[in-house]
Amino acid sequence: MLELRGTSCLEMNDFNEPRKRIMTSRSFGRPTSQIYDLQGAIRQHAQRGAEKLREQKSLARAVLVFLKTDRFRPDLPQYSPSLAVEMERPSQDTRDILYAAQEALRKIYRPKYGYKKAGVMLIGLTDENRQQLSLMDTPQTEEERQRSQKLMATMDALNEKMGKGTVRLGLPKKNAPWHLRCANRSPRYTTNWDELMKVYTDEGAARRDKTSTNLYNRQ
Repeated sequence: MLELRGTSCLEMNDFNEPRKRIMTSRSFGRPTSQIYDLQGAIRQHAQRGAEKLREQKSLARAVLVFLKTDRFRPDLPQYSPSLAVEMERPSQDTRDILYAAQEALRKIYRPKYGYKKAGVMLIGLTDENRQQLSLMDTPQTEEERQRSQKLMATMDALNEKMGKGTVRLGLPKKNAPWHLRCANRSPRYTTNWDELMKVYTDEGAARRDKTSTNLYNRQ
């Protein structure tokens, strides 16, 4: 009744409020049981999560990795593990996050299962300007922290200028099982030059048909 009278009963969400956790995951194009395929997927998710972490100027205390088999295939053995690995100190460095993610994957991986999905979640987020330093920190530790921030800032700047994924740690394997299947994808008219719609005038269409006919006759 209050809403019908113009009184809102739900608070508006603050879209600028930093997220409390960041998750990146995706289902695979086809199942896989190979550890190197899972490592490639986890590496991609961890790097994307680290980029999102830096975008909102946060640090993560731990990295959680999870795997899932195909739950729509009850005839196959099922296994859906997850494990969180705490980092030595809160970080937004892609290298630290990758190391923790790969360690978690190594501990939960079992070779006899066909995995259909994998993901990485960054948890224990805190503002980078409110980082609680350790009593064990040294001048060398602060120097390493500054060097890490400069390196990550350079990577993000290059990827923003040259395109996402231009600079990354490790090259993804071509035709890896975790790549999405895009056979039925609609043309990307607004984001890919090679897939722009082609428009012909009547004269241009006639010329094109004539060219195609000549090529066919030559064959």
